[in-house]
Amino acid sequence: MKDYFKQLLEKSNIKLEDSKIDILLEYLRLLTEKNKVMNLTAIREEKEILEKHFIDSLLLSELFLHTDKKIIDIGTGAGFPGLVLAVVFPEKDFLLVDSVRKKVAFIDETAEILGLTNVKTSYERAEDLIKNSRSSFDVGLCRGVANLRIILEYMIPFLKTDGRFLPQKLNENEISESGNALKVLNSKILKIHRFRLPESDDERIIIEIQKLKETDSQYPRKTGIPAKKPL
Repeated sequence: MKDYFKQLLEKSNIKLEDSKIDILLEYLRLLTEKNKVMNLTAIREEKEILEKHFIDSLLLSELFLHTDKKIIDIGTGAGFPGLVLAVVFPEKDFLLVDSVRKKVAFIDETAEILGLTNVKTSYERAEDLIKNSRSSFDVGLCRGVANLRIILEYMIPFLKTDGRFLPQKLNENEISESGNALKVLNSKILKIHRFRLPESDDERIIIEIQKLKETDSQYPRKTGIPAKKPL
């Protein structure tokens, strides 16, 4: 499996030290074992997990800046992309958030086994977590959890001014309808990055969004409202 993972990395132009590859493969082992008794990912086959979860997460690594120190990943599930990136960037601090407590417990257990001291977790909903975390993070991450204009309302308030949100999407369909949300939340799209997964050739989109100035304290609105009445 290590040789296959290295092939995927090479095809994706991602360079990783051998020691980090070994840690990620141990993460893969823990994930596939736990996935037998708990639904962490619908993808079961190890090679497919490596491509569609691990490589997919690692595509973000070239967009990280040296100055990015605090990263939040909302809706992380089994740790994608945040836990993968925490292995690659031990000097950065990651907060991985998911409302499903069993998934958070898996991340906590896995981070401890892997020796990751730069990972913290929360199962609080974003509307509650924001109370003590507003304008605290350099980068926000999210893999396709919700429509872009909904997740913008949850994520942008967590970011510092000039911080960046890097949502991952399967296509650009949601961008055209997110203009009002971007305006209301004082943010803008800097660039749209396009990638192809090395084996399946599936397209992946990363939207680079910058927070321009402080977000009004009324955002995010109460639970359920962003989904029912998107900006």
